[in-house]
Parts: sequence; structure tokens; C-alpha cells
Amino acid sequence: MRAAWRIIAAVILLGSSTSAWAQAERTLEIVLRKNFIEKYKNRVTLSTNAFMVDKVHKHVNPAAKDGDIHVAGRSKDIGLPTVAEVMNAAEDTPGVDLLHQVEGSGSVSLTGVWRLWAEHGGLGRQVQGAPLAPFQTTNPPHVFEVHPILRLNEEDLIRTLHPINGFEPKDAYDAFHSYENLRSQIVDRGQTVSIFTGMGGYNYVEFCLMPLEKLNAVSDGSMLLANVADLKGELIVHRRRMVFPKASPAEVVAGQSAAGLHVLGIPRVDLALVSWRLSNAKAKPEILRWNLPYEIVVVALYPDDSCAGNQQ
Repeated sequence: MRAAWRIIAAVILLGSSTSAWAQAERTLEIVLRKNFIEKYKNRVTLSTNAFMVDKVHKHVNPAAKDGDIHVAGRSKDIGLPTVAEVMNAAEDTPGVDLLHQVEGSGSVSLTGVWRLWAEHGGLGRQVQGAPLAPFQTTNPPHVFEVHPILRLNEEDLIRTLHPINGFEPKDAYDAFHSYENLRSQIVDRGQTVSIFTGMGGYNYVEFCLMPLEKLNAVSDGSMLLANVADLKGELIVHRRRMVFPKASPAEVVAGQSAAGLHVLGIPRVDLALVSWRLSNAKAKPEILRWNLPYEIVVVALYPDDSCAGNQQ
């Protein structure tokens, strides 16, 4: 009987207190401006003309690790600790050289896929717009990435969006099981929004994307709803939004065929669903405590057609 009352009390407390779940779990609070959420909720990318380059990996990650190069920096357009990453960076000597040249003393203009995800966020609180000192490491506690970078100054990097030769992505079942079960709580604070969540890992995942609709074009790419299956065709997730950078190989093929695609993706918070939950919370307050809303950025297309027979 006492155990039952403890459970009831915990449920009541969670419903009435912002901090109850955060105190019970190892959580991070991400504070975002509402106008930022509304601006980027249906965009693929973010651009900034002044990304201060604080710290750059001395060398490109080996392919077995992921083949990226990490750049820690700051931008007023983002307002959060940020790590920008070039995919398949060993192929981009001019861009890598530029980053090393301005490291610690200069800035670059860049466009890339915005990515809000608590993979390396640590614990505590990250507030958009709070003052930021220069970073002394390429991996400071951060929840925001520009990953992958698609343009660096005048250099087009869309060619780097392909599978990473020699790298083993995360298993589809393990990764999506993790994504689907990330707890969260969204709190409306007027001009800002707090998202409480735990750490989310499983950076790169390989899976079969099974389109449920035609591509919907946005200003900087495309989006569609799709089911997710593993490489054996076993269904894992229903109706998840997929995001395609403009002119990427995956977007081109997805626009030509409704067949299943063998792809590489990375997760990010779905700001469109965050916005929807905020707009509908008055009628359904429980939606603010649903699991973390996420979507998948499709960053590479595998050249085989092993998923083509998995149309839904």
C-alpha cells in the first residue's frame, strides 16, 4: 500500500512541478527563444556570417571514428555553445586548412544543418543568448551543432554528403529504440521555452527509409514522413519526419522515386513538434510531458537498392 501511494504521489508531483522530473533524473535544461523555434522549425539549415572559430581538431577523425572534423565556436545567430562538423573531412583540404588558419583569432561564414541534440550537453542548464567565453576544447558541453557543414565561406561541401567508408554506423534497432524512449518535459516561459531531457546518443544510424508521401519542398531542402526499418526490412518506427539538405544525393533520389532508400541519418529535436505541443498544451497539458520529439536528418545515401522493396 505504501509503495502504491508513493507512485501516486510521484505522478501528482510530476504533473504539478517543473523540477520534479528533473530532480528525479539526470537531466539537462535547454532554454530556447520562441522566435528561434518558429524561425527554424521547418528549415533544414542555418547560416551565419560570423562564426568565431575557437578550437579545431588538429587532425581529421579517422574513418573508423566517423571521419569528421570538429570545430568549437560561437555565433550570435545561434547563441549557444556550438560545434560545427564537416563530414568526410579528409576530402576537404581547403576548408580544413581555412579553419586551422583562423582558429582562435578569426571567424568564417558557414551554412549547415542545424542540429539540437543533447549528445554532449552535460547536465545543468544551457540558455540561448547567455554570454559565452572562447572555448578551449573542441568538445565543450553543447546541445547545438551545425552538422554537417554544407558551405564554408565560398566553398560548397555538398559533395561530402556520402557514406563514410570504413565507419560502422549504429544499429537501426538500438538507435531508434533509444530515440523513441528519450523522456522530456517542455515548459512555456513566455518568450522562451525550456526543454528538459536526458542525454541522447547514437549519432550516425544506418537504416531503411520507407516514404509515406512525396517530398515536401522547403526553402533549403525537403521533408517527408516515413517509416523506419532495419536492413532486413523489419519495421521499427512509424511516421517519423525525415529531413533532406537541398541538392543532396538522397534528396535527388527521393524526389525521383517512392521506393525505400538505404540511408545514413542523424537525429535532432523536431522543433515543429515542440511548437505544436506548445500551441496545443492548453487543451492537452499532458503533451508537454511526452517523450522527446525528434526527426532524422538524412545525410547520405548508400548506392545499393537493398531497401527498394520496402515501400509502404
